[in-house]
Amino acid sequence: MASLNLKHGSMIKEVHVPSSKSYANRALILAAIKKSPVTLENLPESTDVTILLACLKELGLKVKTSGKNVVIEGSFPACESSDKKLDVGEGGTTARFLAGLLLKGKKKYELVLGERLKERPWQEFIDQARMLGAKAELNDAVLTLQGPITAPKTLEVDCTRTTQYATAFELGLSDFGTKIIPVNLTTSQSYWAMTEKVIQDLKQNDVYPVPLDWSSASYPLAFAALNHEITFPGLFDDSFQADSKFIKILRKLGSVTENDKGMVIKPITHHEPISFDVTDCLDLVPTLGYFLSHIKGVHELHGTKNLTFKESDRLTEVMNLIKAFGRKTWLEGETLLIEGSDLKINEAKDLVLPNDHRMVMVGALFLRQHSGGSVTPPEAVTKSYPEFFDLFIC
Repeated sequence: MASLNLKHGSMIKEVHVPSSKSYANRALILAAIKKSPVTLENLPESTDVTILLACLKELGLKVKTSGKNVVIEGSFPACESSDKKLDVGEGGTTARFLAGLLLKGKKKYELVLGERLKERPWQEFIDQARMLGAKAELNDAVLTLQGPITAPKTLEVDCTRTTQYATAFELGLSDFGTKIIPVNLTTSQSYWAMTEKVIQDLKQNDVYPVPLDWSSASYPLAFAALNHEITFPGLFDDSFQADSKFIKILRKLGSVTENDKGMVIKPITHHEPISFDVTDCLDLVPTLGYFLSHIKGVHELHGTKNLTFKESDRLTEVMNLIKAFGRKTWLEGETLLIEGSDLKINEAKDLVLPNDHRMVMVGALFLRQHSGGSVTPPEAVTKSYPEFFDLFIC
């Protein structure tokens, strides 16, 4: 397994944040349904998106690429021609959104899931698909689907462990007029609102510019607030991206300057204990683990329960990483507590982490903050932020 060596040091002074895979994969599914051609501008190069794009092409849709812009022609299921076996990797939005779309077709589809993805929640989707008249079965890493389903007027979808199935049905059935009712929607409410927003935007337009990604932005934002000034052109608040809530913490600590060109982040002006509800922004927890562990005080992150259902058991992995760099962290119910410190670790660390893009990126921040070392597997970052390690070429 490859590793990447990193030294203690700084980050580039101007960061151009990549576009959002969350927006992009929603838009790709809707483009696959729409009967008129759709142009998606500034599509990210993350593997979650490139794999979904390749799958849509395999289904028979015409895909024309020009730089970061993509034109989708044709519509599903009219374009389907034969049974297909599709490799979908580790992306939850990739596999689940695609699965929701495929239920509209008549052909048999086998989705080959990544090692971690096959262990994540699937039974809710399988039960729902069968209830709607489709064949659905998960055998080890292969999810077999065959529709077509009968679209109901209303459909309740349990969101206790993930909202992605509700989103998959909301996207896939958006042209049928089915009203999707998310049940137990306690997490990812912002992402549900994002889905509804993208649906409306693409009903009204055939050209869709993909917004910048606040999840990716969180890593250099956190590093800037702890180290040195960084400019973020084109980055603005986005209420539909839950991870944008991080900016509230940075504002509270005196780190943010905003103008009509974007944001400038400077080192925080003071330290204080932070109490923050992460129920709606679980992807932000690794970044917060890095950030808060370097701010003096005892900090509280509430609502961490569903972190165990991500690309890794992120709750355990975040805690392990914090402890590896000399900080204290513990759980009280669903609240993660972190005791921050300005202590610097003066020895290099060799971090062997799960194949989880967010954990690898945060691990790299810890190494850069302290005395360097190596991080494994560096290729994990391609899932969401392929250019991440370019931030340290300075």
